[in-house]
Amino acid sequence: MNLLTDPVFRVDTSNGLERLDLPGLLETMGADRLESLPGLQRHQEDAFHIFLCYLAGAVLAREGQEDPRQGAGFWREGIRRLTRADGGGDDGAWTLVVGDPTLPAFLQPPCPTTADFKELELKAKTPDGVDLLPTAKNHDLKANRVGHPEPDDWIYALISLQTMSGVFGNGKYGIARMNSGAGSRSVVALSYATTWGERWREHTTRIMALRPDLLAQSWHYRSDGLVCTWIPPWDRHSSLVLSTLDPFFIEACRVVRLVGDARDIRALGATSKSQRIAAKAANGDLGDPWIPINLKNKSALTVSANGFTPSLLRDLIFQDGFALTGLQLPTQGRAGQHCRFTASVLVRGIGTTDGFYQAIVPIPHTSARRMFGRGPEHDRLAALSKTAIEDSGTMQNRILKASVYSLLEAGPQQVDFEKREVTAWWGETQRSFAAAWSADFFPWLWRTAEHPDLETARLEWLQALKQKAEAALTEAIARYPTRAGRRYRAQVRAQGVFHGLLRKHFPVLTPTPIDDQGETAHDDTSHS
Repeated sequence: MNLLTDPVFRVDTSNGLERLDLPGLLETMGADRLESLPGLQRHQEDAFHIFLCYLAGAVLAREGQEDPRQGAGFWREGIRRLTRADGGGDDGAWTLVVGDPTLPAFLQPPCPTTADFKELELKAKTPDGVDLLPTAKNHDLKANRVGHPEPDDWIYALISLQTMSGVFGNGKYGIARMNSGAGSRSVVALSYATTWGERWREHTTRIMALRPDLLAQSWHYRSDGLVCTWIPPWDRHSSLVLSTLDPFFIEACRVVRLVGDARDIRALGATSKSQRIAAKAANGDLGDPWIPINLKNKSALTVSANGFTPSLLRDLIFQDGFALTGLQLPTQGRAGQHCRFTASVLVRGIGTTDGFYQAIVPIPHTSARRMFGRGPEHDRLAALSKTAIEDSGTMQNRILKASVYSLLEAGPQQVDFEKREVTAWWGETQRSFAAAWSADFFPWLWRTAEHPDLETARLEWLQALKQKAEAALTEAIARYPTRAGRRYRAQVRAQGVFHGLLRKHFPVLTPTPIDDQGETAHDDTSHS
């Protein structure tokens, strides 16, 4: 199962289902004939995309070429020359199962000796068992669900594990392109492409343009540095240093080895005493074109369990507290074209998975021109979007929250935000309301260009927030339990709290005084 010569990839193309080797897949993508990869799961897509971009970029740089649209023969020989330069003598570094454990296999560093290999233990009998998801806990996918795995199932799982993992227990270190072991490897880009092939060509070309600057920075990367980090032997104690690497280095962060044959592959593994790449002090800031940098602590973006909220996306798009790379900004001459700001991440902690999140923000050409113009119109959008995010938080945490708590506590004179049994019910309404306004945030923001002033634009947003908050409260009244005999009182009090606090925080929405009971609501943002 040699990736360079054997048809290990199942590929849906414009000609139907085909089976291709890796060079053939790259040729197909360059010709934009790829429609889908049947064996690839959603959480693996970005890892595979980045792997292909880095590999293609490294080969093109070595071959003195810039255009990713090349034939299979070019890619096959280019990868072989790259492999030899990295210390690989043959195609073993691109073969799934290599019998001699002291030689490299695909994304599997060689053991220094056969005695070291004997310390490896059985880890999985199916590809999902070695994937980066801790599936044994069944958080996102059921464990051991692949009954009859294909070779590409193993390929995608290895790439996912070796290029995206964080710390998962003692001796299971994560990748260098991540802020701490409990961080997450985010993938953020601005793209004009709509297909697999277009996106790969676009990103490969753009990272090639960034390469000279990466070589000139303080990481001390080398233009002839190591790309395939799984080729040198790993004694599980030492680490590779950045000054020996190419800026497009492909990581292999875990000790893993596949054994068996095409009908019965098993994965062996072991812990290590150190990271494969010594870069802890960099906090994930290694020049990766897909990772924004948090300016507060000069570290790679780490996404919380809330995922890509409108607030986080807004801060990224407007570079508020974050530094973006050239891959996350418009290309020269295209600042006024329709594009998409895309972001994905598998949020995780130490040995946990908190969900896979993906966000796609379409940016119309008129808004792109204003937003990327870096003038008054950009500043106007930045200020308005920040105010709108704050208004959404006020509507949720100061108005709707107090109303729902009042409902569930049967209309007390003073709302108690510390009742744990009420918090879970509030969580449902909170998520529902957040989802409702989040879906409309960016479309509204782009429409504000039609409004003559900020106040008119903001009023439209506030009216939408009010409508969504009222709908969330109405749903809560219909669904949530209340004390027997006090249901009507609870509903009236909850609605009174809502309108009272609405008039207090957003008087522009309630210009006419209404009779309500909202003055006794506990309006305390410490429980937001």
